Parts: sequence; structure tokens; C-alpha cells
Amino acid sequence: MDYEKIIVELLSRIQTLEEQVTVLTAKQENKKKEEEKMTTNDICEYINELKRNAKECGKIVLVLRSGDIHKDLGLRNAMPQVCNAMRHCMRESDIVLHTTPSGYSCTIEIEYKL
Repeated sequence: MDYEKIIVELLSRIQTLEEQVTVLTAKQENKKKEEEKMTTNDICEYINELKRNAKECGKIVLVLRSGDIHKDLGLRNAMPQVCNAMRHCMRESDIVLHTTPSGYSCTIEIEYKL
């Protein structure tokens, strides 16, 4: 038996398997990141939960700032989603206290009537 040839063949197979594992691991990590992305609806749910909690505590208004929501949710580069969610959660009686020309800033403030 040619043991050297067998060992070389096994090492080659191991290298191929390691490369495949690396590719599969990268795919899994990308898939996980995509699943973890927060949607505008997820942010709306968070805002509505904040509103419910404030109402249960007896408050009649709740002022939310886009930068605070962005930070609380641990988001990165998602300010447009946060600002859209904040506007989406507004009712006619709610007031925009501060906005910017773009409407997508960490300083957007909205007063929600509870």
C-alpha cells in the first residue's frame, strides 16, 4: 500500500471540506443577519408598546425622539425606517414637535396623545 498517496488524498479531501464549511458558515451568518433586520412594522410595534406602557402609567401624552428609538433598538443606519414608523403611528391629534427638511433625522420629535 502506498500510505503517502493515501495521506495526500485524505489531506486534499479535508481541505475541500474545510472550504465548504467556510462557505456554509458565511451563508448561515448572512441569513441570520437578514432575519435579524428590523422592519418598519417591528419599529411600529415598539412605538405602540411604548404608548401602551405610558398610558398604563397614567400619562396623557408621550414625546418620542427618533434618535432615542434608534438607539434603544440597537439599530444601525435605519433612521429612515424609524422616522417612517413614527409618522405611521401618528393619529390626527398627534403633533410633530420637531422635524428637519429631509424628515429623516435623529432629532425628529413627535408628541403622541394617549
